[in-house]
Amino acid sequence: MLETLLKTTGKIDAFLDSAMVDPEIVLYGAGFALADILKTVERHGFSVMAICDSDPAKHGSKFRDRYPVMALGDAAARFPGARFLISSPTYFDDIEKLLREKLAAGRVCNVDLTCAYFFDKGEFRNFLASELGQFEEVSALLHDDRSRETYARVIQAHLSGDRADFERASTGTEDLYLFHSLLKPSADTVYVDCGAYDGDTVNLFIEAADGGYARIYAFEPDPTMQENLQAVAEAQDGRVEIIATGVADRDGTINFAVDGVFSAIVADDLVGAEGVISIPVTKLDSFLVDEPVSIIKMDIEGGEYDALKGAAQLIRKYRPKLAVCLYHRVDDFIRIAKLIRDIVPEYKLRLEHQSNSCTDTVLFATLE
Repeated sequence: MLETLLKTTGKIDAFLDSAMVDPEIVLYGAGFALADILKTVERHGFSVMAICDSDPAKHGSKFRDRYPVMALGDAAARFPGARFLISSPTYFDDIEKLLREKLAAGRVCNVDLTCAYFFDKGEFRNFLASELGQFEEVSALLHDDRSRETYARVIQAHLSGDRADFERASTGTEDLYLFHSLLKPSADTVYVDCGAYDGDTVNLFIEAADGGYARIYAFEPDPTMQENLQAVAEAQDGRVEIIATGVADRDGTINFAVDGVFSAIVADDLVGAEGVISIPVTKLDSFLVDEPVSIIKMDIEGGEYDALKGAAQLIRKYRPKLAVCLYHRVDDFIRIAKLIRDIVPEYKLRLEHQSNSCTDTVLFATLE
């Protein structure tokens, strides 16, 4: 029963609450995740004293002209009361080992805030508690025990925020989107990639299509990704069409924050903020009229539910295999599975968690 998971200790929530009694921290890691982690800790009342990094070339500089960047030894001596928080998910284990070798145990915070990137403190727990019956219904909809177990493990990991729990939930990263197995392409496959990013998943599909494929439609609204995508298309003899458009439940425009892997659909009140642009969106039902679609993959920063509604006629008619990300919004953990089964009741639903962190929880729908 999923209700028992509500007893899971919230490791990240407890750390964020600790700002009230022990606010001074130093962040270690000046990579891509730093800006968002910095924003999170300051929002919860921490005082960031400095930033450490293993690259000596960065020492002596200031991040955003405010935060000094320095060597670990210098930061430990200058701020003797500060705890150290790792701000590099990529090198988390290596940095934690280094910190434990150099610092007293009480100064090392072994939490990875990127494991709670998509949800505010208490958000997942409160939603699970209020909608527990619907979570149970979705668990019952899943096709096999493995998927149900994965669902429970992912829920537990979001409740704790612990990297180790997400690692236990992982079903493997060797066959992303199951292109080599459940979603294996054939010579007549028409693949629709919603959220094509820089072409990484298009390339995964092409690599798996050793028997050929018919056509690829790659939807990606981020203007910074178009050059990479066009390079992928040019190597495929005209069978790949790049569409610089988002996918939704209507034809129109939405607001989009351009931030690489952290790009996101944003509310109207953020119009004018740094990096926020207006992008065109379309319904797949409008764009792909009479196209015999075989596979649809959706990783569109929380827009998956609306995009599925905008593709309902297409899905109902051609019954393509689906791979839909669930992890951007907490309500997607219940509403996407129900919507897919409403569109095609015969679909069999399977769940994979294809990362060691909070990303890449993917719901697959097939007729087999």
